[in-house]
Amino acid sequence: MQIERLGPYRIGRKLGKGGMGSVYEAVDDKTGQRVAVKALTPQLAMAEGFRERFQAEIESLKKLQHEGIVRLMGYGEDDGILFYSMELVEGPSLEQEIIGGRRFDWNETLSIAVQVCRALKHAHDHGIVHRDIKPANLLMAPDERVKIADFGIARLFGSTQLTTAGGVLGTADYMSPEQADGRAVTERCDQYALGCVMFALLAGRPPFKAKTMPEMLQMQRFAEPEPVRRFAPNTPEQLDRLIAQLLSKEPGDRFPNVLVLSRHMEAMQKALSRPAKQDENMAAASKTAKPSPNDGTAVFDADATLSPEDLSMTPSETTDSDVYNAPTIADDDAYQLHEPSPVAGGSGSSAATLKPKTAPPATKSRFTTVEEAERLARQQQAARWTVVVQLLLLLTTIGGLGWLGWKLTRPATADQLYQAIDEYVADKGDANLTPISSNIDEFLKRFPEDARADSVRGYAEELELQKLERKLKLRNRMSGGATSAPVMEVFSQAFRLQNTDPAQAAAMLESLLKLYPKAGGARSALSDDERSYLTLAERQLTKLRQVIDKRAADQLPTLKERLATAQRFEQSAPAEAAEMYQAIIDLYGDQPWAADVVDQARERLQTLAQK
Repeated sequence: MQIERLGPYRIGRKLGKGGMGSVYEAVDDKTGQRVAVKALTPQLAMAEGFRERFQAEIESLKKLQHEGIVRLMGYGEDDGILFYSMELVEGPSLEQEIIGGRRFDWNETLSIAVQVCRALKHAHDHGIVHRDIKPANLLMAPDERVKIADFGIARLFGSTQLTTAGGVLGTADYMSPEQADGRAVTERCDQYALGCVMFALLAGRPPFKAKTMPEMLQMQRFAEPEPVRRFAPNTPEQLDRLIAQLLSKEPGDRFPNVLVLSRHMEAMQKALSRPAKQDENMAAASKTAKPSPNDGTAVFDADATLSPEDLSMTPSETTDSDVYNAPTIADDDAYQLHEPSPVAGGSGSSAATLKPKTAPPATKSRFTTVEEAERLARQQQAARWTVVVQLLLLLTTIGGLGWLGWKLTRPATADQLYQAIDEYVADKGDANLTPISSNIDEFLKRFPEDARADSVRGYAEELELQKLERKLKLRNRMSGGATSAPVMEVFSQAFRLQNTDPAQAAAMLESLLKLYPKAGGARSALSDDERSYLTLAERQLTKLRQVIDKRAADQLPTLKERLATAQRFEQSAPAEAAEMYQAIIDLYGDQPWAADVVDQARERLQTLAQK
């Protein structure tokens, strides 16, 4: 029998059902607002520790206030039934679009992925990993914006008291290798799942196909996916490589975070969109929006793993035209259910159904809106902060007076000053000595005969050079790098190249210093500013040489290995060997540290050409 009311909501049609309970369309009697209400089965509510799990889920959802995330409206309990209400999104899920036959082009895929990254960044910033990103949990609103649904199995970073270690949560088709292996879950798990989603949008199927859950988990852990271009030939190579990086088995090989990933994808989308507007117009004209299997209400199925039929993305009819399935946190095996939505001819859901009581006892009902909870929390926090601020002001006043008295009566000793300088340099390095400039000046003024004075004088000289460097850089920026003095002009050009081409910048500075050597009075006719620029050029050249040496140490072994591989290819695949030699010349021909390898590549290329 259908539940009629939960809290302030009049319950309507059932949108979906899963192992944790059911989701209904509902209307708030007071406001008339349509929402989706998720009701847990009473059996779960009575289970030991489950109310704590439910509350943990609510606390997670309350933190997420983003246009790309389905919004929590309120939560409560009615006659023993725990429930909460969510924003009702009018639109299909990406899974319904794919099953309905729609294929997304590279531009649509990147747009969707960027939106998902922005929403995930909001969640990750609040310490929440979704853990189950998949097409069924990505809803398309009528304005084509994508919203992430079902943070129901998300787990707070470090919050393990309500979860079971090694528990496997998520949908196997889109599950990261570390989740499948029972390892720690991090935000890079969501990156892997997003890569699987992008693959499915382009190819119409997830990266792997398996007949059983264990087989799928094994593939997620060890199998390498086919390139997406095999299934979607029009996918740009850059996007193919990006998806392959997201599907790396090692989390460290993916992106540092979703913010870096989203910016990378936005730049890629702009670069790929530059060429012909005509092509874009033709692509937009040829785009066909397949009708959704339902009647237009946003739906998702977070309990289900794709069946063998779904893996091939063939359309299937459902017994419920609207499947809106959003499971609650369930880490223990007793509550870890990933059942498929019931299909025509199937056995239906294994979850317990909600049965009305024949003689209802005394009703226990409570309901809190997110707005009310936030207002109460703000009031409580304001009261606490009032007390804390007053206490801090008192302690700060007392402490300040005590410190001032001690400072005035007991100036710092040489050991204390040097320790402060030494600890700062050990912790922060000597790239910016401004924060300890007062310590350096005081030490040299009060203790010039100390055995450590020479070391501190070195810091003082470095500090003066840093001040000079900031002054000259500021002048260089304000003048736009344009100056009539040759010394300043060459330095400005090298300064602009130091990040993009350190080898060229170093060569320019080295030539500049040779043109104006220290010996022989070659600099005596120069202005003070020009001599300052030469001093700064010497410092910058030292830094650039360190950068170049590090790059050589990092890249030279790999470059030599590529050269050796090309040599092995000469007999079996001479064309490929020639291409590898030419690539080494093209990429590293202007790098002094790679000169030996480049020369060898030229010699081998000439030998191949003669053959």
